[in-house]
Amino acid sequence: MFLRFLQKIVSFGVDETMEQATVNRAKRINYYYLILITMLTLSILYSYLTGISSLDLINGIVLALTLAAFIFIPVGRRSNLSSLLVLVLTTLIILNAYLFNLGVASVLVLAFYLVFPLVAVSVNGKHGIYIPIVLGLTTVVLNSIPQLETAIHLDLYNALLFFTTYALVVAVSIYVERTNRELLAKLKESRTQVENEMLEKDEFISRLSHKLRTSLSNIALINSLVHDERLSYEQQELMETLKASTNLLIKDVNNIVEIASPGMVDYKRSITSFDLSSVLEESISILKSGGSLVEDISISRLDKLKTYIIGDPGLIRSLIVNIFYGVNDYRTDTEPVQIHIKSLKESPSHVRLEFAFKVSTINGVALVDHVRSLQQGNSHSGSNLTNAFTLLLESESTLSAVTESQGASLSFFQDFTKDPTKETAPDAGTIQGTTPPGKPGIALKDAKILLVEDNAINQKIVLLSLNKLVNRIDVASNGKQALEMFGSKQYDLILMDIMMPIMDGIVATQKIREIESTGDRHVPIVAVTANALAGDRENCLAAGVDDYIAKPFTTEMLIRKMRNWLA
Repeated sequence: MFLRFLQKIVSFGVDETMEQATVNRAKRINYYYLILITMLTLSILYSYLTGISSLDLINGIVLALTLAAFIFIPVGRRSNLSSLLVLVLTTLIILNAYLFNLGVASVLVLAFYLVFPLVAVSVNGKHGIYIPIVLGLTTVVLNSIPQLETAIHLDLYNALLFFTTYALVVAVSIYVERTNRELLAKLKESRTQVENEMLEKDEFISRLSHKLRTSLSNIALINSLVHDERLSYEQQELMETLKASTNLLIKDVNNIVEIASPGMVDYKRSITSFDLSSVLEESISILKSGGSLVEDISISRLDKLKTYIIGDPGLIRSLIVNIFYGVNDYRTDTEPVQIHIKSLKESPSHVRLEFAFKVSTINGVALVDHVRSLQQGNSHSGSNLTNAFTLLLESESTLSAVTESQGASLSFFQDFTKDPTKETAPDAGTIQGTTPPGKPGIALKDAKILLVEDNAINQKIVLLSLNKLVNRIDVASNGKQALEMFGSKQYDLILMDIMMPIMDGIVATQKIREIESTGDRHVPIVAVTANALAGDRENCLAAGVDDYIAKPFTTEMLIRKMRNWLA
């Protein structure tokens, strides 16, 4: 109880969201206030018992000033002023003890006097040393005035010994403060350097991911276009090999991005309100683009969520993708990996969801042993389950595993805050996409599509993929051109790239939504982009994009999205 009370006093006025160095300094000042208040209280008690009323009055005034400074000038808001006041009040206490020789009490205060310079620089930095210097000069003068009968008077030898020691303490305090300041400057410089290096790595991964995804997407789309029966058997075998190799590369790229991106990007920047059904659908799309068949996965929603939830959708996608790949490596029959989502705890404002992955396998014991070895700290570098386990540790959760009669089950939980301002669609329990309410259906063949893409090769491949299904597709090479075409023509759907010169897809989408805000028109915009790092999808949706497809993708996936928004 006492320690808890002491902790509250030390943390009074301290904002824990401040930098750690500032928090530590504020707590040191509060500790010092606590010491002063204790010293003054004991001094008042001593003067009361000895009958020195004048000393009692002085100590009472200083105690009142100390309490007022502690309460009304909290260290969290005005730390510099608070630290200055605490040093001034300490000076008054020391001078008071020096002017009124109280025997043992004064000796204790003077002992504290010798360490005062170190305390001063610890709470007020390089400026804190000025007050101990002024105090030292003042006491030298007071020691040489014999008319002060109640004051402490040291003889020449003791005065030289005492004030020389004090001067050495002042010198040491200056050295310590300067050394600490230089060390902190070096630490800050090192931290800045590391942050810059991490930023460069993030940018490199982003550029590399963009290039790989764009190229792989083109290869995948070309593969889907080659269905010529005139190909010989050997040529068809080569195309199948090329397709399988491409799918394997797509899986690896998705794996790298879904694993590496959350590790480099601060999760706090990805916290947003999202629809769990949409995240599940996106996870399925990522798995399908990596070569997994829809028959390999079965998702069932047992929760009763009616609203959006606030959390990190990128983390959920990463966990689903990594754990699926991890358990799928152990699958030994044709039964799909079953993903069950249910609510463990729920309140009007919060919900804890469990994600359970059930796999039919004769290697269930080996799978569970693999997870348990991760729990014991054994590393399996590069494995999907290792990556998922690391992500869960960072989010203060864990991966559990148990054997079952027909295989094994892996599960994890995540806590979310409900977003009562956004309700899910009636079919939120499925992984299907949603259609804008009240929108008249348009057949894909009759739709007017605007493709916004700066890369000529990408334009050609998308047009080749869609030309048999869509009669009219206009092409814009950048966001500015798309904006001009949007203002002059009517379109039923826009396929928007994000990284483009002159005007990118984010700005173009925002401007299109600004134009639409003046009327009742709303054209669905689907982002088709190689930007697939953590937070990219959220940035697109925040700009006004209706849906998001990350490269690489299949023609079937693109067509399904288009039909969904045109239906």
